[in-house]
Amino acid sequence: MKPLDPLSTLEHPASWLLYRFEESIGQKAIEVLPCLKAAYLCPLVEDIRKTWYQNKLKAIILLVDQHDTLLEDWVCRLVMALPEAPLVLLSINPLALDEVKLLELGVQEVWPINELNDALIPRIIKHAIVRKQVEYQSRHLAHYDALTGVANRTLFQDRLDHSLLHARREGHVVALLTLDLDRFSVINEHYGHDIGDQVLKQFSRRLTDIVRRSDTVARLSGNNFAVLLEHMTNEHVITGVAEKLCAAFNEAYFIAEHEIFCSISIGIELASNVGYDGALLLQRSELALRQAKQDGRNDYRFFVVDMHPPDMVRASLESALHHALERKELSLQYQPQVRVSNKQFIGTEVLLRWTHETLGSISPAVFIPALEETGLINKVGEWVLASACRQHQEWIRKGALPSDAKLSVNLSPRQFRQRDLADRILQVLEVTQMKPEHLTLEITEGVLMDNLQQGIDMLGRLREIGVSIAIDDFGTGYSSLAYLKDLPIDYLKIDRVFVKDIVEDQNDAAIANSIIALAHNLGLEVIAEGVEDPSVLGVLQAFGCDHYQGFFFSRPVDPEDIPIIAQKFTPNS
Repeated sequence: MKPLDPLSTLEHPASWLLYRFEESIGQKAIEVLPCLKAAYLCPLVEDIRKTWYQNKLKAIILLVDQHDTLLEDWVCRLVMALPEAPLVLLSINPLALDEVKLLELGVQEVWPINELNDALIPRIIKHAIVRKQVEYQSRHLAHYDALTGVANRTLFQDRLDHSLLHARREGHVVALLTLDLDRFSVINEHYGHDIGDQVLKQFSRRLTDIVRRSDTVARLSGNNFAVLLEHMTNEHVITGVAEKLCAAFNEAYFIAEHEIFCSISIGIELASNVGYDGALLLQRSELALRQAKQDGRNDYRFFVVDMHPPDMVRASLESALHHALERKELSLQYQPQVRVSNKQFIGTEVLLRWTHETLGSISPAVFIPALEETGLINKVGEWVLASACRQHQEWIRKGALPSDAKLSVNLSPRQFRQRDLADRILQVLEVTQMKPEHLTLEITEGVLMDNLQQGIDMLGRLREIGVSIAIDDFGTGYSSLAYLKDLPIDYLKIDRVFVKDIVEDQNDAAIANSIIALAHNLGLEVIAEGVEDPSVLGVLQAFGCDHYQGFFFSRPVDPEDIPIIAQKFTPNS
């Protein structure tokens, strides 16, 4: 970016620069204006900002040849970096620029270059300077805190939005620091609010002096401030800024002959961790700030997921769950089921998974109850059933699974209470062309005991359409023999709690053995869950257990892996 030789033909000696925005503009276009002090090619916002302050300039002129989103974004960044700088845009192509749009973005003057002369240029610059001063004063009242002079929440939000948009596009590291003066209420109570206001003013000046000019300092409320750090290289640099801030504010404030000490606490979060969501970025940095205060104050904390209060986590998850399906964040995995006697593949159990765009993988133990409480479980449950049946049929048609392979699908309590459940399942079977005898529906004991007779009636209707029924997690609930003999079911699934320690724990072994014997006496088959090593499988085989599933054979896997597993454990292999 080599500047042209300065020219001294300008009658009005104002300090200003002409910047060329597009590389396609030739030298001739620049020479149209013989009254330039200097000109730079292909400018960067940071270069302009530095030149502006170093040379105490009064106006900036941009020479452009087209209007596009790149120009608009660049103008927004320049206005944000130099809010006090008058900005004039000169168009090589008179029809290229949308004057109204550019004025809305913060430009003071827009002129076609072919209408300019040496006498008109100084007048345009003077007008831009005056207009900017009026705009700046008005904007300052609307966007800056009256007490401290730093940005208010409105301006902070605007700059945050622009910063995140640019960071997402360019891949820059953006960090948000929220700061709070420790025990500030004590200062107000002891010295009075006037002294407290003076502390806030000095605090703001210190804060502004420490960070870069390009960083945004804002007062969000009371003694709560924020610093927006752009173009950071890594977390180590951000940590250095936080440590520097903590050290600086350990020094006393001297106000009206009072020596006042007031440290700060800082919460930090990175924009990339929240998917460039401004609201979530602010929320997380404030949670980190809260943690810093709880840990003793006068320190900083980066946000970690477990800082969320349980009720906030639940509320956030419930909100995100409403969009999980449409955003394709929900997926299905399948865990193989194996016959104990000959170790042959007999089917799969489908398992729901949720991978949030920012929080990552969420445990089913967390989001399944949330689905149940919000009522979304019915919609999601139907999607799981239809998707799994469709996948199972695809495997069967391709010969990837044995022709008699089964699919097990869990029914939630809310699903089971639907009066038209049998009709809904029958409709899915018809649409997917899946045979009813290939489908096993799993329910827990507790679901039945809410209303035993109603539950028995529903199981009867499900059996009428030809599907199989399994009681899941058997042994952890009511386990009453009085009702078990009356249930129209096909399988008992022994909960993993009685399986994992079956070799070492005689009580678990006795319970498992009793369940297997009971099931066989009632004409039921038994599936053991949570089998993780061969010694456990050996005990189950000795007890006569029919089937098992667990990590020893396979973890839950993605759909594309099931045919590979099945082919290794079929009668023909």
